[in-house]
Order: sequence, then C-alpha cells, then structure tokens
Amino acid sequence: MAQHSASVGDEDEAPEPAIEELGALVLRVWRERGTEQGLRVRILASEGQNEPASMAVLADPEAALEAVRKWLDARQEPPGPTRG
Repeated sequence: MAQHSASVGDEDEAPEPAIEELGALVLRVWRERGTEQGLRVRILASEGQNEPASMAVLADPEAALEAVRKWLDARQEPPGPTRG
C-alpha cells in the first residue's frame, strides 16, 4: 500500500490523515495436472502489521471467493470500543 507524505512547499495544505491498515490478502493461483479439479488457490491473509499471516489452500473457486468475501466483510465492521 502506498503512503503519502507532504512535499516541500506544501505548508498551506493540511497533512493527510494516517491510513489505518486493515491487513493484506494475497492470492496465488495455479493448475495441478492429474487432479480432478486442477485449480488451486493459496490465500495468505494478515490482520495487520504485527499479526501472523494465515494460509489456506483451496481447490474450489467458489470456496476461494467465499473466503475472500468473509475476509473483506470482517474489514467493514466498525472497530470495537477502545480501552481508556
């Protein structure tokens, strides 16, 4: 993800707010010969910079789409209450 910073000469412009990183999702897709489905999808998912990534390998495109959908839906939920 790109991060933006103010450049020299932009004193009149307000700095952009920090971007909240919600995680990363990486898909790798390949074909395996000699198998019934043939298609494989590896999904690497992280919840943020300091969290370990999880991995799933799926052979069904619909299952892969559902996994991506669930991951994205979880990012849309508002954050929980903050502790003070």
